[in-house]
Amino acid sequence: MPFPLLRRCRRQLKRRVGNVSLRTVLVVPFLLQVVLTVSLVGYFSFRNGEAAVQDLASQLRDELTARINQRLQSYVRAPHAINRLNVDALSKGDLNFSTGAGSNQFLQQLKIASYVNAVYCGDRETGDFVGVSRTGDGAFFELMIRNSETDGRMYLYGIDIRADRLYFLRDAGPYDPRTRLWYQVARASARAKWSDIYLDFTTNIPTITASLPAHDSWGNHFVGVCGTDVLLTEELRQFLKGLEIGKTGEAFILERSGILVSSSTDDPITVGTAEEAQMLKATESLNPLVRATTQYLIQKFGNLRGIRRSQQLDFKIDGKRQFVEVLPFNDDRGLDWLIVLVVPESDFMEQINASKRTTILLCVAVLIVPTVFSIAMARWIGRPIWRLSLASQAIAQGDLKQYVKSDSIRELRILSQSFNTMSRQLREYFETLENRVEERTFELHQEKEKSEKLLLNILPKAIADQLKEERKTIASAIENVTILFADIVGFTPLSARVPPIELVGLLNQMFSRFDELAERHKLEKIKTIGDAYMVVGGLPIPRDDHAEAIADMAIEMQQIMDEFNACQILGNIPGCENFQIRIGINTGPVVAGVIGIKKFSYDLWGNAVNIASRMESSGEPGRIQVTDVTYERLKYRYKFEPRGTIKVKGKGDMTTYWLIEKL
Repeated sequence: MPFPLLRRCRRQLKRRVGNVSLRTVLVVPFLLQVVLTVSLVGYFSFRNGEAAVQDLASQLRDELTARINQRLQSYVRAPHAINRLNVDALSKGDLNFSTGAGSNQFLQQLKIASYVNAVYCGDRETGDFVGVSRTGDGAFFELMIRNSETDGRMYLYGIDIRADRLYFLRDAGPYDPRTRLWYQVARASARAKWSDIYLDFTTNIPTITASLPAHDSWGNHFVGVCGTDVLLTEELRQFLKGLEIGKTGEAFILERSGILVSSSTDDPITVGTAEEAQMLKATESLNPLVRATTQYLIQKFGNLRGIRRSQQLDFKIDGKRQFVEVLPFNDDRGLDWLIVLVVPESDFMEQINASKRTTILLCVAVLIVPTVFSIAMARWIGRPIWRLSLASQAIAQGDLKQYVKSDSIRELRILSQSFNTMSRQLREYFETLENRVEERTFELHQEKEKSEKLLLNILPKAIADQLKEERKTIASAIENVTILFADIVGFTPLSARVPPIELVGLLNQMFSRFDELAERHKLEKIKTIGDAYMVVGGLPIPRDDHAEAIADMAIEMQQIMDEFNACQILGNIPGCENFQIRIGINTGPVVAGVIGIKKFSYDLWGNAVNIASRMESSGEPGRIQVTDVTYERLKYRYKFEPRGTIKVKGKGDMTTYWLIEKL
């Protein structure tokens, strides 16, 4: 901050302090301590409570989604296990499509898995079909048969406990399993598959079918398909409702298309009746929490298919925060669902908010007593010295012509006499002192600006700041920087034929242009040695694009060299040639710092620096040679030509590349 500005701020502060009454000085610090202590205790208590709530909410969401995931895993594994058993029976010929023999296995499977609605198999060659399904109310079972004897129609029979036919129930109409989607999908994929969710034509309950192709005992010929219908019944909904999701939280399961598979709410997941019935989309749910959460997920990820991993999120409904966890649930058989759990923050914060209100009331009560006591003490102490306070304020505001009458209190009488003497002396010396201070302050400010500018021309700002802190050793190891060495080809021989002043002036023009490039690309110029130029990217402040910045500068340096025509600039002296620049670049770790105590400079050390120098010295005029390390960093953004393997002094064989241009 400039000194004049600092002086004005100091004066304003003095004026404000001068306007504070003694009563305020006595009361406010004491009250501030009480307020600060009470506030910090209340704040950290509340914040710790909030942190605990968020941690609890996170753990609860993780636990509940894990339980739902585990339940769904067991829910979807059983149908495929049933299909494997039935495919084995079909392959061995244990199923009879005419008599229904072997259907007892279907019946037992339905009894074990209460959420399975039907188990069946279809024959490839004849289109025959046999299976067992639950009746409309689920209390009884019926045998389903389609064969040549039924004339291609599906007949339904009542069965006993061994799945033997007892009586004819009804004719369900023409039926060919080979035309059904569950059959065609399994045959086409040649592996276990799930169907999309659909409404069962008899129960109108959301259903999903697991199907598996069957082959003969040798595994060579396709013989049919077995399927298992799974009802997304009340059992799954009751499981979700049974989860303790706070007071008003909800859990629901979605298809990626947005269809509501199941939820912990009592709202229906289908709309319409009879033939017009269809699955309900979650965005059209009657439950506002389910509807708003789904809309938020679609808005955040673009669509539900964009959610590929477990996410813990939060959003607001009418200004109220909601905790959300969404977990993808899928398998390799075609299922791709989302488990969503949403819990209002208010379910967790109710007790915290009640505790907060109690804490605030207690804090107010605690503050009232110290406030009353402090005001009384301030009035008792401050009244005798009020006149002295007014006079002090006047002096602080610049009115030095003040005189205070003596008081009956000894301490105040001595103080008033001293005050009057001080006032007289201040009137005499204030103007002279202020003028001198302003002059000296201005001079110091100018000298400091000169010193700062000179130091920043020698060292990077970060290093200069360390130097001003009087650090004895300024050095640091930087893991990844890019170093550029450049040398002007033909400059040294030219020095023997051109006057030094002209040569140095030309070199200054070139290097000044290089300095402008370094500043524009935010690179650090290290030094120049004769007609050699060294610059580095990535220090003293690390940056990720140091290699790109160095590459851009190297290309622009070549363009600048095209502007310097030695014959035109220096005259047609014998043997003059246009200048060319040879550039070498390498990337790696270095040690950078300032050493010594006199005529110091910022420099680099390390193997990466040596290799960069070798890249320049072993390069060719007008070309930029880079190491394979730098090439790997830049190969997707710049055009290169491989030079191949060359011998590098002190380093052996190295693979290098020519940097051509930016892509």
